[in-house]
Amino acid sequence: MNRDITQMLISKLSGLTLSTDTGKFLADKSYGFDTMFFACRFIQRFRFGDVYKKLELQEKSNAYIKDLFCLRTASQIQNYFTEAVALLVFCGVLRKTSKRGVYEIIDDELLDFISSSFENAYIFQYMLCYCVFVHDGIWDKYKEFCKAQTLAHKQGIYLQIREIFIEKDNRVIDPTRKWANFVPKYPMVVLNYANHQNMISRTTIVQTRDVKIEDISLNTEGTRANMDLPKKNAYLHDFSDSYVTETLRPYLITPASKYDTISYSDSFSIDVADTKLDMLDDDGRTSDMKEKILKGKYKISARGVQTRTVQGEFRSALFVKTPHKCPVCGFDFKNLLIASHIKPYSKCEDTYDAMNPNNGLLMCPICDKLFEHANYITIDYKTGNVIYDTNIEDEKSLQYLHDCTVSYDYIDGERRHYLKWHNETFYEKHSHMTKE
Repeated sequence: MNRDITQMLISKLSGLTLSTDTGKFLADKSYGFDTMFFACRFIQRFRFGDVYKKLELQEKSNAYIKDLFCLRTASQIQNYFTEAVALLVFCGVLRKTSKRGVYEIIDDELLDFISSSFENAYIFQYMLCYCVFVHDGIWDKYKEFCKAQTLAHKQGIYLQIREIFIEKDNRVIDPTRKWANFVPKYPMVVLNYANHQNMISRTTIVQTRDVKIEDISLNTEGTRANMDLPKKNAYLHDFSDSYVTETLRPYLITPASKYDTISYSDSFSIDVADTKLDMLDDDGRTSDMKEKILKGKYKISARGVQTRTVQGEFRSALFVKTPHKCPVCGFDFKNLLIASHIKPYSKCEDTYDAMNPNNGLLMCPICDKLFEHANYITIDYKTGNVIYDTNIEDEKSLQYLHDCTVSYDYIDGERRHYLKWHNETFYEKHSHMTKE
């Protein structure tokens, strides 16, 4: 299948050049593989047949990008999606129509490939750079760069590549401006990652260290992050170099170790993205497209693949954060403990709430059912007292609820916020009861 992938990409991308005047070629980290993956997954979910209505869907795409990238300003949010769309136009995946903000989807296969995994999104970018470099006569220069033995030699070759960009890239109007310095930087960094080559700065300096995964992805820690929330980028640690290397091997310059087996696991962040898409998909009209994405042709699969799920990761996090027993009844058989959400997915405002272990408790099957959706019990967010519906007060099997109080550790910190919501929901459902 690996050869089929690269041949498919070459057939679709081989006609592209730095002078292509539709859309935009890679320019900087805003075009990172993670940006492209998230954007394509959104487009697949919210397309209208063969049409993508970017302007009409802007409010949803803004909410999606803001949450996934923990961004603070509106200009950053819109820019990420705009640049992803520009690259898709450049590659012939999308085509502008006469209607403002409306694009025709003209290459379903390539859109499906990019949106199928973070690794495939990177492979797409690598092969795009390869095809453009070959077309514009840069590939031989790039091979020289990879084979150069000294930093000074690499530096000289990179400046030669920069001159070709200045000559052929129609975006470089004034070669004396900083833009001309960093236009070739990101395509080089994309190629250098898989070839284990040097990092290059925006000031055209070839550095001593090799390119890291953080250099080719956008969702990394930095000044653009919302300092109140950690970056949602677990996929940086899950990224399968073995799959990428074996797929790209015929197009790598630097010899890479042969992988006998390919290790791959669906990233936790894929589940975070899809959870957010589910929240935004308020009319349910895209369920067929969701199924298409989940069963796509290019979804990576292999023997021994470990697939992560939202609930599985949520459960694992709870076992790290909380004691391995039900806080209400003390049941502690781990295999039967349930990761109970305090505020359900359907009520969460964003994926941070949906995936946050502080929005949950490990409970026995019985207490989980009682606690679910605040149907029968809740835990007072101030005192830890278990409050139960008076209609079950006389149930013999539930006498353990009487005068039950959970440990303070369960109501401390962020969990108090979620329990407050649970308390309010409980009293709304049980209007016959009054707060003490």
